[in-house]
Order: sequence, then C-alpha cells, then structure tokens
Amino acid sequence: MMEIFVGGKQRTVWIEYKRNRNLYLRVMEDGNLHVTCPRRFTQKEIRAFILEKEDWIIKTETKQEKKQETTSYGLDGENIMWLGKWYSVRYETARKSFLMIEEDEIVFYLKENTKEEIFKTFYKDAAKQILEMVKARREEWDKKICIANGKPLPKITVKYMTSRWGSCTPAHQSISISSRLIHYPSQCLDYVLLHEYAHILQLNHSKAFWDIVEYYMPDYKIYKKLLK
Repeated sequence: MMEIFVGGKQRTVWIEYKRNRNLYLRVMEDGNLHVTCPRRFTQKEIRAFILEKEDWIIKTETKQEKKQETTSYGLDGENIMWLGKWYSVRYETARKSFLMIEEDEIVFYLKENTKEEIFKTFYKDAAKQILEMVKARREEWDKKICIANGKPLPKITVKYMTSRWGSCTPAHQSISISSRLIHYPSQCLDYVLLHEYAHILQLNHSKAFWDIVEYYMPDYKIYKKLLK
C-alpha cells in the first residue's frame, strides 16, 4: 500500500501481487486505486505507471459517477424492502420531505413528488438508520479487532454506494458503509461491518482474512451470498 497524488486528489494505492505478467490498474468507487502486478515491480515503477494513466483515471472516475447517477433510482414500484421486510408505499404532500414507517407501510411526505426527491428522502433516512445501527454494533469490533491488536479506532461514515457494500482505508483509519444495506436483514450489516473491520488486520482477501471473518461469524457465507 502507498499514497499518491494523481487526478487532482490524494489517493491510497492497494497493491496486490499476483503471477500475471503485467501491471493492471482499477479505480475503486471511493477514488482509491487497486494495482495487481508481479512482485518484480518496485513502488517507484508502480508510481510511474499510475502517473502515466492519469487521464484514464480521470475519465474512468467520470464514467463511474455518471453510472451511479443512472442507477441511483431503485425505489420505483408499490413496495420497498426495509431491513429485510416488505412495506407498501404511500405518498403525501407536505411542506418538508421526510418519511415515516407505520406498521406495514412506508409513508413519504414530500414537498416535490419527483424521483429525485423520493430518492433523497429515502436514503437520507436510511443513512440515519444504518448509522444508528453501526453505533450500536461497533463497540464489539472496536474491542476485539482494534484494541486487542493495538490498532486505532476507525471513523465510520454511511453513504450511498452502488458497486460495493463497504470499504476500509486503514491508512486513514476510516470505514464507509453503504446506506443501501437498509434493504437487507440487519445480519447483512453485521457481516459487512465485520468484513471492513477485518481489513484493518488483513488488507487483502487472503485466507487469513476470511479466517478472521469466519471466526467471529461462522455463518457469514449466508449473508455474503444474500448480498450478491
């Protein structure tokens, strides 16, 4: 892992060594970079390779942002799933946009009845709910993963992400969780949170990484499969 300033921002570069013959670069959703390459490449060579790809990085990031815009509306239809339970939907006009959950119904109170307003209102409340759940659950992993191994406690944020359920940047002591987890049973959030905490100890998805996940959540494969 290393840091690099490219494409107008500081980025973390995750380096994964494989037996492939060349260097391969991927732009991650959070703007950081993932490089796979043979072990013969030095960090200086990797840095030079990334800087050569600066225009491509910027173009790729722009495409990802446009794709996220076009896939951001997942609330069409008469029903919405909230924490693994289906709710019927009702829309009301109001001076201020917010939503309420009433038994088997989610009620949108909207100042504008548009897709944009529905999306913004729903995921604003979803982010609040997920963040409250994270606050209630993080103490266990702070103790077992961070404190037990002398690692700093991470800052955890919740945001809308379309291509991943969570991300971890140990260099910045930060974890991001997707607000889209609101559609799934709460055990899925537990799995994603543990997954990201495990990256504090193991950067890649090695056997050691999955051993950590399985040790603390023996049935994690159920929720991993559900999220696919």
